[in-house]
Parts: sequence; C-alpha cells; structure tokens
Amino acid sequence: MKKQIIFPFFLFLQVLIFAQGTINVPVDIVYHPSMQCYFLSNSIDGNGNILKLDLEGNVDGIFYSGLHYPGGLCIVDDILYVGDNYGKWNDGMPSYLVGINLSSGQQVLNFLVASTSTYIDLMTSDSSGNIYMANSGTGNEDGKVQKYNIASQTMTDLVTQTFRPNGVCYDYIDDRIIFIESTPALSFLKSISPDGGEVTKIFYMNQRINSVIMHDNGEFYLASWGPNDVWGDEAVYKANHSLTWNTVISTGHNRPLGMCVGADNYLVVCNWGEASLSFINLDLFGINESNLAENGINLFPNPANSEVTIDLKNINTEMVEVFILDVLGNEVYHERLSRSEISGRKINIDHLTAGTYIVNLIDGQVILRQKLIVN
Repeated sequence: MKKQIIFPFFLFLQVLIFAQGTINVPVDIVYHPSMQCYFLSNSIDGNGNILKLDLEGNVDGIFYSGLHYPGGLCIVDDILYVGDNYGKWNDGMPSYLVGINLSSGQQVLNFLVASTSTYIDLMTSDSSGNIYMANSGTGNEDGKVQKYNIASQTMTDLVTQTFRPNGVCYDYIDDRIIFIESTPALSFLKSISPDGGEVTKIFYMNQRINSVIMHDNGEFYLASWGPNDVWGDEAVYKANHSLTWNTVISTGHNRPLGMCVGADNYLVVCNWGEASLSFINLDLFGINESNLAENGINLFPNPANSEVTIDLKNINTEMVEVFILDVLGNEVYHERLSRSEISGRKINIDHLTAGTYIVNLIDGQVILRQKLIVN
C-alpha cells in the first residue's frame, strides 16, 4: 500500500492518500463504529462490489459482490443499503435499492427504484427509518430526491425535475433534507422537509458540488469537482451549520465523491477519478463558528470599509500566512508576513464588496480565524 502525507501550504492539514489495486472506482464510503471498519462501494466496467476496509484504509476483502454500478451507501440497524445501477444515466437500465445484512452478508432487500433511465447517486438516512436517495435520472433535468420507508417498503418522490442531485444529507438539527442541484458552472444546496413541500435555496458555488455530509457537531463538508469540471486538483470544503461561510480544508483531489466521518475524527473522501481514498484529520481544522471571535486575532475597525488593522501579539514562528476568504471559500487576499510585520498590519480592503469574510492566519501549524464584516 502506498502512503503519502500531503501538507497543503495554506492549511497544514494532514491528508493521507491510500492507493489500492483492488479499489477501482470508489463511489461512497460508510463507517461502522462497533465493527471498527469501513464499507466502500466500488466498481469497474459494470462489475460492482462492496469492499471492507480496516481503519487505515487497507482492503480486508470483498464483503459483497454481484452488483453493477453501485452508488451511495448508508447503514440503518446493521443493514447496509446501496444503490445498484444496471447502467449509467441514459443507458435505459433499471436501478435497485439493495439491503445487505452486515452480520450474515446476505441480501435482505432488492427494491426496484426505477425500471429505466435512472442512476442512484449518494444517499442518507434519518432516525425514523427512512432512506433518502439522490437520483440523477438521465443526468439532465429529470433528477429526483426520493424517500424510501424501510418498514412499509414504499417510495415517495420528494423533489422532481431537478438537475443532477448528486448528493443528499439529513440535517438532524433542523429536521430537513439538504440536496445538491449540480451543473459544471453553478451548483446549489437546497432543502426540503422530510415530509415534502416547498424547496428552499440555501447556498451556491460557481462550480460543481458533488457531495455534502453533516458532521455530528452540525458542520457540513462538501466535495467539489471544480469550475467547469476541470479535473485533477479539486477541493473539499468545510462550512458552518448556517452555511454562511465555508473554507477549503483539502486540495489535490481527483473528482471527490462520497465521504464519511470515520474513526478518530478523520474525514474519508472517495477520489472517484482515481483509485484512492483521502483521510483528512479534522482535529487539525477544529475551529467552530462559536469560537471565531475569541481565538487570538483582533481586527479593528470591524466592521470596516476601506482598511482593517490586524493585531496579533503572540507569534510562534518567524513567518505568518494571512488569508481572507469570502463566504464561498474564494481567496480574496493573501500575504506572507514576518513576525515584526504582522502586529498592527494595515490591510486595504476597499476592493471588497460588502459582506462577511473570514480572516485566516497560519502561524506554524496553528490556525487562527476571525470574522470580518465589510460594509
């Protein structure tokens, strides 16, 4: 197994890349705490399987075979659910929701989702026995978000006629389903009640978003395929629960798709464009929105309109990286300053539009953040 440690210069986050000969096209991954292992949906040329991995990403073996183009995964009551697609988008082939007992490895469900022109992407579940699937249809504007009730074995369309809803997650804090509407140049996160009703637009990026998951602490993680699907150096983002800001936590991915938060608070990302997984240590990026205002940076004036001064007295290293990001995670300012330059540094911000920004200071391996309001 090849292991590589990557430190993106602007975040100093530890990312471990695992390449496996038996991992062909990793689509989605889930973590089982009591079994202390991961399950990965994996395929090549229509021959799909579920791999079982240990905590370091090593393949223990094939847990379940006989699938085709397996999509999203979720676990409910020790049943592993997976979307089994006989074709890709416009192949005119059926898709099934398959359930596999984790104790016996036996199939316990094979539910026909659609008989033609469909593709089950990623999925999620709530605490009430429901599974929510992102169904991309033919890959055009016929996508759906579908709800499957395990007890009654019934399917309901929550959202129809949406474009490529690749990812979906259940927000247990606000009791809502968040799903993606994705195009190469512009993507939205939208929400709907688990019971259906009005769709609300809550977030957008000027690039393709391919998956979204929610951490137990309420924060969101998003995987992007970059602007206009220029593949090979895509990013993973972290966003606060209200989705008012986000920031890049990892780059260098190749078409990142399914994700999960696994053992030791690592975010595991499937790199669909290559046979690899990324393990990102979230503890190295553990600044929550609640402590943004008290982590060592003083900005004044704040709000500001033309110039802001940084006051940072306790410096650990000789050089400090200063970044300002907008709420979409786009870098709008970057400067590398010495220890003597940082305290009392005045930054010209008159080119920034009114809104909320995040100032990131990288002092060695310490990340300090502060919210900046520009008016």
